[in-house]
Amino acid sequence: MSDFKCIDLQNKDDITVVKLRDDKVTDAERIATLGEELMTLSQPDGGRVVINMGNVRFLSSSAINKLIVLERRLSSGGGNLKLSNLRPEVEEVFNITQLHSVFDIRADENDAIGAFGS
Repeated sequence: MSDFKCIDLQNKDDITVVKLRDDKVTDAERIATLGEELMTLSQPDGGRVVINMGNVRFLSSSAINKLIVLERRLSSGGGNLKLSNLRPEVEEVFNITQLHSVFDIRADENDAIGAFGS
């Protein structure tokens, strides 16, 4: 799994923690790659995923769409997605677009992991 270009993965128990590498996710080719990499995280039985967005300063609408698709795929399989470490400028976009009602957004990675329970 170390051959990803846009994300870094770490497993904590049965939770996959994803860190986005780019600070600006705007390039169409890069977004397509990000989408492909994120889709590898959706499993038939759902899965539990935290996306740490601490590096991200800007997301295009296409990049946000990739997150929505992942959330739907995980949910349809009984899984769950949580976002963490949103910078204020990114959090503002999620609030304005009302995506905070679509995603479970947590202050930090540990809070997101803990929100899964045991």
